[in-house]
Amino acid sequence: MTIQDWGAIGEILGAIATVATLLYLATQLRQNTRALQAASMDSTTQAANDIRTNIFADPEITAIYVEGLRDASSLSEIDRERFRLIMTNALWAIWNTYAQSQFGGRQSWSSQRSIASRLLGYPGGIWFWDNYRQEFDPEFQLEIEKIMKEGT
Repeated sequence: MTIQDWGAIGEILGAIATVATLLYLATQLRQNTRALQAASMDSTTQAANDIRTNIFADPEITAIYVEGLRDASSLSEIDRERFRLIMTNALWAIWNTYAQSQFGGRQSWSSQRSIASRLLGYPGGIWFWDNYRQEFDPEFQLEIEKIMKEGT
């Protein structure tokens, strides 16, 4: 065998190794993407669970939440501010899911659409959105307004 034959064999082995490496890296990238999506979903779910836990764990907060959804103007100034903060936290969790869905997690957003519709379908939800929508990204505002129109 000549040195040129050995060189050709080396080139073929190098090409095979390069293809194998690229396939390995593609697999690792896909697995990493899935892991990041799962961690992101877990983080979003945990944030929503924390909000719900805070509402139901404290009867006073539960009362503010329920009365605020019925009629935010019936609340005292302090309780109306507390209701606003509850709604802000809830909508930020929903916004987070929406933003993540723009990177490929459409399934999680479809479930959050109904939660947003329900939350903002109450008079207190409408009051919140009318007064505080500017705290959210314009694209998310459009999405929420579309959901609210569909709900009516």
